[in-house]
Amino acid sequence: IYGLAVTGFVDPRRMLTNSAARPGDALILTKPLGIGVLTTAAKADLVAEPVLQRIYRQMAALNRAARDVMVRYHVHACTDVTGFGLLGHACEMAQGSDVEVELHVADIDLIPEAVEQARMGVLPAGMYRNRKFAEGYVDAGGVELCRQDVLYDPQTAGGLLMAVAPEDAPALMAELTPCVPSAQRIGTVRPYGGGKRIFLR
Repeated sequence: IYGLAVTGFVDPRRMLTNSAARPGDALILTKPLGIGVLTTAAKADLVAEPVLQRIYRQMAALNRAARDVMVRYHVHACTDVTGFGLLGHACEMAQGSDVEVELHVADIDLIPEAVEQARMGVLPAGMYRNRKFAEGYVDAGGVELCRQDVLYDPQTAGGLLMAVAPEDAPALMAELTPCVPSAQRIGTVRPYGGGKRIFLR
């Protein structure tokens, strides 16, 4: 049995949801991807200790610094990237906002060791569930399968995915980078054209 209670106050005018992204928004992600793959590989002693220590530090890093910067800009939508993986959470954002998104895979920080393990087929069960949920909405283009797998990878203590007004994106990135070095501008929100919701480029 697991119970959880959250108490506090929020200003409705400043509340961010995952369903208010707008066409033209820039997409920013604040942490690398691949935690689920590496923690799965670690159970079989396939991950070197320095890599483990690096991902432990990543999981222990709070999203507070990113949040403190984000609230000073016109961020229309935001979600943390956790159990559904980047593609699962991006799909929810696209559906909830009635938009589609283009993700530039070369700009997404995929942990290299996670890509290597995914290429060898070392994958968590959650990745398969995420793929089953979201892949019908995803146009994967020519993206290598192992990189797709990491995009579906469930994250523990993952980063934030923000949809920010395009005119604010450069300043937000400039302010984020010193305190959140792994922040990446990874794509764009577009008007929904019917059919797929996520396009990998």
